[in-house]
Amino acid sequence: MVVIGAGFLGSEIAATARGLGLDVTLVDVEATPLARQVGAEAGELVAQMHRDCGVDVRMRRHVTGVIGQNGRVAAVVLDDGSRLAADVVVVAIGSVPATDWLTDSGIPLGDGVLCDLTCKAAPGAYAAGDVANWPHSLVGGRIRLEQRTNATLQAVTAAKNLLADPDGALPYAPMPFGWTDQYDTKIQIHGWCPPDAHVEVVDGDLRSRKFVALYRTGGRVVGALGWNSPRALLRYRGHIAQHTAV
Repeated sequence: MVVIGAGFLGSEIAATARGLGLDVTLVDVEATPLARQVGAEAGELVAQMHRDCGVDVRMRRHVTGVIGQNGRVAAVVLDDGSRLAADVVVVAIGSVPATDWLTDSGIPLGDGVLCDLTCKAAPGAYAAGDVANWPHSLVGGRIRLEQRTNATLQAVTAAKNLLADPDGALPYAPMPFGWTDQYDTKIQIHGWCPPDAHVEVVDGDLRSRKFVALYRTGGRVVGALGWNSPRALLRYRGHIAQHTAV
């Protein structure tokens, strides 16, 4: 199997396929798996985890072609000339909001459906989930969250605000939370872990593969990552929500 894209989905698929005994190659244009989700330092640990489990990890590589034989995929070609044998190819390179059908609707569009703090896009029209783009007080700008937990919570808020008196609508400003399970490792994230953030391990250590790391931008903690440390991670959630330093 060749997996193209080493974000959450691609990395999880690679881990699962390897656990089933397949020969797996993981390919991405970024320097490490999960580079955009957890940054370079934690991303390199993810890469090493996959290598330790027998995955052929090819980073900073572009796919230039797919070769077929007898009506089936046979190989994937990379920009360095490498040919990766493949019975199955999985493409997990992200998504874009499907908003073309709303082009002439009057609904404001940008990177998704542009909403206000209450998820309202227009009078009587609210958006939730991956397509919703709204200003988040913790970020200081607009965001669009592609997380299952966010889709659930935002749908509840959007429905309540749609049915509420306009003066009683509530802003939606959740603390993002997500996780990924790969092999015997659980990686959990509270808040945001920007690739350009300063990263500091505050509990445990990298060598033991059991730690908590804080992500700071502008001197403020914006995210926390737990690597096999669910209990320790919870201690830092409040600092992110309250804009306080640790």
